Formats: sequence, structure tokens, C-alpha cells
Amino acid sequence: MAKVFLKQSTADLCYVCDDNDYEYVELNDISTALTRCFWSQWSPTPLKSMLIKRFGSIRNMYLKLDVTCEKHSAIVKSIALKCALRDGDDRSWIVGCIDEMDWETIQECMEEYFQSIGYDKIECTDDEDIVNFVERLEQDVPLVKEYFKVLYKCNENIARIGYFGDSDKYELFVETDDEETTPHFHIRDAETKGERFETCVCLETNRYCLHGKHKDILTPEQQTMLMEFMESLSMYKPCSTPLIRNYEWAVDMWNLNNEATQVSLRYDSGDDVIIPDYSKMNL
Repeated sequence: MAKVFLKQSTADLCYVCDDNDYEYVELNDISTALTRCFWSQWSPTPLKSMLIKRFGSIRNMYLKLDVTCEKHSAIVKSIALKCALRDGDDRSWIVGCIDEMDWETIQECMEEYFQSIGYDKIECTDDEDIVNFVERLEQDVPLVKEYFKVLYKCNENIARIGYFGDSDKYELFVETDDEETTPHFHIRDAETKGERFETCVCLETNRYCLHGKHKDILTPEQQTMLMEFMESLSMYKPCSTPLIRNYEWAVDMWNLNNEATQVSLRYDSGDDVIIPDYSKMNL
């Protein structure tokens, strides 16, 4: 069964004032691309014309993707294409206030327009619908491929940590209820899902945890990329406080999904996590 993997957050940044109401939204790159494609600021578009005809003068709107993922995973469980207001000052251009806008009807109008140009749905919760929506949207907005990846072979028994290498060549993940009790993570080529390359690396040391069919060895270049990835901040936990590194996220996923053995993170005097030197692997 195919599923969609979220590579980076689609959330926009909202600036909040004292009364807990946002004043301005800094658009994510994907929101900007969607808006430019379907809601041009300076020229009419079919979607804009349809909404203005039905609702009157609506100014400074933009399009965004609302995405939710499965618990402790970057697998998308719902996605919706929606209209929103860029800032609170737009209230003055609308009859009534923002809370009185008929967002449900606006969404129905949106769905009517997008179905007319070949979209089955713009609010999706079914895996097949999510895959179809993402693949269709990429035809209009190529930037979509920087945010989503369709996984045509999805193992439900893994917790993905992320992808690294050119064009996301390698996938790093933790198996749930792994038969091998030594804390470790898997690295495999993303194209064949491990048929071409897969290896296992310990979480607590810079050693391999080779077992079963997973006995490939990382090249020096792969070791360097692995170390850089583990040191990088996790893009799949963008709202965590404090921000965590991919190594910390991998440990969390092992501890959550493998109860037999647990890993305790260690920190230096500067309160930064201590990561094994994966750039110099040992057998």
C-alpha cells in the first residue's frame, strides 16, 4: 500500500500579539508557491474569480496545506488544501469580521474549482486519496516534491527518522519490536527499500550491528553523511521545545518502539547531546 511521507513542515509562521490573535502570517515556501499558482496577487485567476463572484471583495487571501501525520511518524494521515487570510487587517475588507466568514462554503467553492481541473478531492484522509492528491498537485506546483515523498512499499513496522544523501538516497529508520535487542537503527537505499543496500548501526557506539540480511558496510562518504544527518536538527519535530537532533529522535523512537532495551542519552557540559562518531565506523 502506498503512503505519503512528509519531508518537511508545511506550516506557516504566525506572529502573535498580546491578545493571542495573529497579526501577520509569514508564508511557508509551499504556501507561496500554491498562492502564486492559483491566487495571483496582481492578475485574475479562475479560482479567485469564482470566489469573488460568490463572496464579494476578498483581499489578501492565500492558499495553504493543512497536514497531520501519524503519531510518532512522518507518514501523512490527512491533508487538505485551504484558503486563509494573510493578516488580521483583512477584516476591514470583509463584511463582518473574520469569525463570521463562511469558511465551509468557501471550502466547498474551492473543491468545486479543483474538481473541475482534475482533482478528485482536496481534503483527504484515505491513503489512496492522499497519494493521488499529492501526485496531482505536483503537476501544478513542482515544489511539492520537496515536501512530500510517495512510498510505494510501506512497512508499517518501522519508525522513520528521515532521509539523507543526494535526492534523499538513503532512508534511516528504527524497527518496532526488533528481534535484535542491541539498540540500533537501519539505513537502506530508498529506491529499492533495502533490496540493493541495507545495514544496521548501534545507537550507543559507532559500531555496526550486523544481523540477518543487513550486513552492508558504509563507505567513508556515507559515514560522513550519516554523521552530518545525526547532528542536524530534526525537521520532523519542528515545534518541539527544545529543538532536537536526528540522533535524539532516533533514540526516542527506539525507546518508544522497543521495550526490551532502552538507551539513555548523554549530554556534555554545554547541554548538547553526545553523539557517537559515525564518521569513523568500527566493525
